[in-house]
Amino acid sequence: MCNKGSARFCPRCKSARYCWIPCQLDDWPTHKLLCAIFSNFDASSRPTDQHFRAIFFPVDDRKPRVVWLQGEWEDDEKGGRYQHNDVNSYFGPDTTPRHFPIQYNPILKKELSDTVYVCHGDVSQINRSKANKSVASITATKTGQNHDWRGPIIAYGTVGLDTVQNASRDINMTDFRHVADFFLSYCDTPTYTPKSASEQPPAGKMVLGVRINCVGDRGMLNKPRFEAVEVPCTDTIFSKHDTSDVAERIGLPIFTQRCSPDPRWADDECLFENTDATFLHQCCDPKSVFEPLSLRGSMGWGLASRQWQDNVGSTLVVRQDKKPLSPLHVEALCKYCREVRPLFGHSMGEYYPEEPMSKDAVLAMICRATFVISWYKLTGEKEGADLDVPYPYDV
Repeated sequence: MCNKGSARFCPRCKSARYCWIPCQLDDWPTHKLLCAIFSNFDASSRPTDQHFRAIFFPVDDRKPRVVWLQGEWEDDEKGGRYQHNDVNSYFGPDTTPRHFPIQYNPILKKELSDTVYVCHGDVSQINRSKANKSVASITATKTGQNHDWRGPIIAYGTVGLDTVQNASRDINMTDFRHVADFFLSYCDTPTYTPKSASEQPPAGKMVLGVRINCVGDRGMLNKPRFEAVEVPCTDTIFSKHDTSDVAERIGLPIFTQRCSPDPRWADDECLFENTDATFLHQCCDPKSVFEPLSLRGSMGWGLASRQWQDNVGSTLVVRQDKKPLSPLHVEALCKYCREVRPLFGHSMGEYYPEEPMSKDAVLAMICRATFVISWYKLTGEKEGADLDVPYPYDV
């Protein structure tokens, strides 16, 4: 997709321009999600001259839609005029929408000629919303870890690149490409997709890690619960990650990162379930408090943070020291995290009328010694199996 003078328009939508066929083929997985819809949209149905073409990303549909968005002219405090785009009809009256301007595409490395806005609900609404399937269809076109977009989203266009744009305009398929790249590049940049350990790794040093597969990958793709994978030592998991408080306390610090869902099951929220990953992220900070307005916020002592509670999906795990990590090591760690959950519960009064344990007492019991006991119990249960796995602390 380019702005070269020799570029030709897509023969169907006649909106996106391509310099040659490979350029068009590269854009097709994303472009096809809206091309036919955009082409069939009746431009003559414009309600008034203050309605402009916009792109709506519904929660429960795998494809975006083209809609009319009203932009009435209003007076500002300095005597000027601007068009106010009425996005509230797509979010509800109790929402304070957030508007993200796009004026530069970091993937194409080019400045836009006009501004595009991506608008979604406020944080409190997003936290109560379901994953956005139409955006997931876009992020699924590229491998890597992407932001978990939730709730309805709408994109609209304005004229110019000034700090304040006064006039609205019709959005087009070139804008759609920029919006798609915004979704792909927001927050987490695309990463290397872990290869199975049985596959030939690329050149360079690799780190042995484990993928904790969610219900979707296990049930639909027949993957094991704990899968050995290899990732490059330069993978973004070593710079952009989460950690496990429990693993830290027992002397096996790890990095974790959620994996993008496979599009073959991504429409079913039930298939994102991954209780192993949820238990792995229980909070051991006795001063942690509930943060209701944060997308990644803490749920408090003894609980996994919000992003590890719902729609978790499969999760990549590596050791912070980049030493080899085996599926049995992670299975033992997840089993141990489940075993210590009642300790947190006891400290929160779940075993009334017993006097709750102190948080310090709970932390004292989450240690290397109790993990080792759990490790030997697990390996004992697997007696007879081929367990050519080193002791976790001897790696």
